[in-house]
Amino acid sequence: MNKIFEKAKIFIILFKKVGYKRLLTSFSSIFGGFWLFLEPASFFFPEKLKFGLSGYLFLAGISFIIALAKNRPRRCFSSRLSSPDVEIEVKIGDLFDEKSHLVIGFNDVFDTEIGEIIKHSSIQGQFLSKIYQNDCNKLDYEINQELKIETYDNQRKYESNKTQGKTWRYPIGTTITLGSEKRRYFLVAYGYMSNNLVIQSKPSDILESLNKLWNEVRNKCHGYPVAIPLIGTDISRSGLSRMQSIKLIITSFILASKKEYITKKLIVTIYPEDLESIDFYLIEEFLSSVCF
Repeated sequence: MNKIFEKAKIFIILFKKVGYKRLLTSFSSIFGGFWLFLEPASFFFPEKLKFGLSGYLFLAGISFIIALAKNRPRRCFSSRLSSPDVEIEVKIGDLFDEKSHLVIGFNDVFDTEIGEIIKHSSIQGQFLSKIYQNDCNKLDYEINQELKIETYDNQRKYESNKTQGKTWRYPIGTTITLGSEKRRYFLVAYGYMSNNLVIQSKPSDILESLNKLWNEVRNKCHGYPVAIPLIGTDISRSGLSRMQSIKLIITSFILASKKEYITKKLIVTIYPEDLESIDFYLIEEFLSSVCF
């Protein structure tokens, strides 16, 4: 029952997002297309194409129905790049429902402790509960094993003044890979965790993190689909809106893909709770305009 209410709520929100202006523009375009065809045709078949008031109302009704169908609420859309052959999909849903590799955002010390440091409802919190069944020790062990690589070991810095959470800092953009070939988890550090447990980040940090993330994905995903949530919003204090986060993810992925192939499909997931602050259809227009 809860799922039915959630779907209905999403439908209503999306329908509102269509907007009268977008619907009217679509209606005018469709009605104008019909009229552009029928007007010259009436010169050749004046008796058969003789419209009265009822005919015009019928044509307007058909145009309105088509406009509604064209702008019907939907939970996902996608576009393809011409080269390389890559699909980018934006969809509403739970990141962890995706049958693909996943991107998980972390802070620069890779904290995992649920409570004051990490919220249970956050992506990191859900990652711990849904993937690691709340086994924090196991997750910490696997993270530490990946961070022991010489490249990361030489770059880390010890934070002696940090009294809560982990104390070894890694550069923004540090990305490690957990999981197996069937399902990998790309953990990327995109925010600085201050000593008073406040995450700080900048748009340039998010972009740097994405660029390093794509490089890791390119090397480890074997071309299989990868799903990513919105990063750099809310508690990261980067100043990016959800709309800007989506556009930055898409743009950086396209530029990186044009440079060198990454994966056959990127899935950008949007949680239903975020829909109120996102123009879903404007994102669709943006995606269509930047895919080339």
